[in-house]
Amino acid sequence: MSDFVKEKTSAFRMLQIAFLALLIAASVSGCVSVKMEDAAWHDKRLDVSWPQPPEKARIRLLKVISGAKDVVEAQSGSIGKMLEFIVGTREDYLEFFTPQCIAADGDGLIYIADPSAGVVHVYNLADKEIGYIFKAGDKKLVRPVGVALDGKGHLYVTDSQLGMVFKLRLDGSFIAELDGRGKLKSPAGIAITSTGKKIVSDLQARKIFIFGADDSFLQELPGSDFSGELRMPVYVSVDKNDNIYVTDTMNFTLRMFDSSGRYLRSIGQIGDSPGSFARPKGVAVDSDLNIYVMDAILGNFQIFNQKGQLLLYVGQEGALPGELMLPSAIFIDKNDRIYVSDTFNHRIQIYQYLKEDRIK
Repeated sequence: MSDFVKEKTSAFRMLQIAFLALLIAASVSGCVSVKMEDAAWHDKRLDVSWPQPPEKARIRLLKVISGAKDVVEAQSGSIGKMLEFIVGTREDYLEFFTPQCIAADGDGLIYIADPSAGVVHVYNLADKEIGYIFKAGDKKLVRPVGVALDGKGHLYVTDSQLGMVFKLRLDGSFIAELDGRGKLKSPAGIAITSTGKKIVSDLQARKIFIFGADDSFLQELPGSDFSGELRMPVYVSVDKNDNIYVTDTMNFTLRMFDSSGRYLRSIGQIGDSPGSFARPKGVAVDSDLNIYVMDAILGNFQIFNQKGQLLLYVGQEGALPGELMLPSAIFIDKNDRIYVSDTFNHRIQIYQYLKEDRIK
């Protein structure tokens, strides 16, 4: 193919993507999904649980989403047909490149940050629609890493390259940029407490920054009660009591702070045996206060109680359903569904914590 033809093809492709973005913005303008029925979450073709039989299942794999085809192809409505007409073949949809942090409303609406693609994917499983967020106001997203929902119709997105945290509406329209008072360098993970505080980790600053319910800057962690420093704090989470959890990746441990920012304790140490960490990444907490820590090298997530005792580990390295390849983030919604960024398998996987058979 000549350079001229390549340039024409590239230009046409860019026009396709630009038009796709406009279409998607219109199609998700409301971004209010109907609640997805519980039975619809489970792909009946999957029969994977942990621990394995004959022990009672505590964690069950519900669904594997490798891209738009797993949502749009399941329907034959106008949105799906129009997308195929404009974009071309179904293989031309924007699939996952390196999915990272996830936020979900528990009713089928999922946001997935994809820093290598410079986009936030929007998956509405209930309505079987997809969308993409490329910009925050007049700024093009470069490396979006963190996403969080405040339960009041707002989506917060961190961009580690721009050094910014954006407040958007659920349809992706811009509201504001958080004022980090010049402290933000490379914001990554973000979590929101029940009182509306935003907890933001910053890789380069090696700090956790806290913003109030009104988005004003409040404080930074760790405080003077913590000896040492955080090394590569990427992922954060909060529990129902607003305690704060931070994966201190290059210290190979998990740090815990109370809702006021007071240091509580650490869990884990370097190692490749159960209960240890080789490369801790995402962290999340279920409704029973069990702590889930993703490990990219081990290809699993480990579940601990509040005392730091290992209860269960889920997954292994691989590409089959329930297996993971350099996973990164983990998120747990209001219904104890567990969302995992299976980063180098270019997909997300959704599990269920079986509360009725809760981990002892």
